[in-house]
Amino acid sequence: MIKTLMYTSHARRFAATLALAAAALAVGGCKGKHSQPAVQNEEAQPAAQLLSSLKMNDEAAPAHLLKGFYVVENNAWRWTAGSFTVLLKPPVAAAQRGGTLSLSFSVPEISIAKLKTLTLTASIGTTKLKPETYTKPGPYTYTADVPADLLSKESVTIDFALDHSLSPGTVDLRELGLIATAVGLEAK
Repeated sequence: MIKTLMYTSHARRFAATLALAAAALAVGGCKGKHSQPAVQNEEAQPAAQLLSSLKMNDEAAPAHLLKGFYVVENNAWRWTAGSFTVLLKPPVAAAQRGGTLSLSFSVPEISIAKLKTLTLTASIGTTKLKPETYTKPGPYTYTADVPADLLSKESVTIDFALDHSLSPGTVDLRELGLIATAVGLEAK
C-alpha cells in the first residue's frame, strides 16, 4: 500500500511537471526556428459558419484562412507568409452599398531592418484594391474600400500580397510576412 501511494505521488508530480513545462512552452511564443510549411491548414470545423470578420485566434479561423497563414501563437496572432488568402462572408447590405476591408497586423522590427519597406496589396478576383506601404515597425490596420459588385456573392476570397517578405532561413525556417491579428469586412 505504501509503495502504491509513493508511486501515485511520484506520478502526480511527474504529470504536474509535464503540465508546467507544456504551459511554459505555450506562453513562450515564437522564439525559435520553425520547420513548418508556409501554409497552415488546421482542421476546419465541418459546420463552421462563414463570418464577415474574425480574430486570428477564433475557433472558426481555420475555415477562413485559406492560404499563407501559420498556426496561432500566444493565442492571439499568426505569422503570414508573403502572400495569404482569406475567405469571408460579405456583410448585410454590402452588395448594395459596398464595404470596407480591414486587416489588423504588426510589422516586426526585423522586417524593416532587413527589408526597409513593405507594401501590402489586396485583391478580389482581378480587382486590385489600394496598396499601402509601411516604413516603420509597429501595429497597423490596412483598410480599403470594396466596390458593391465584388460583395454580391455568398462569400468573397481576398488575396493579400507583400512586395517583400523574409525568406526562409533569414530569421526563421518559414517565409515570414506580417503578424496578423484580425481581418474583416464591414458594410458602408
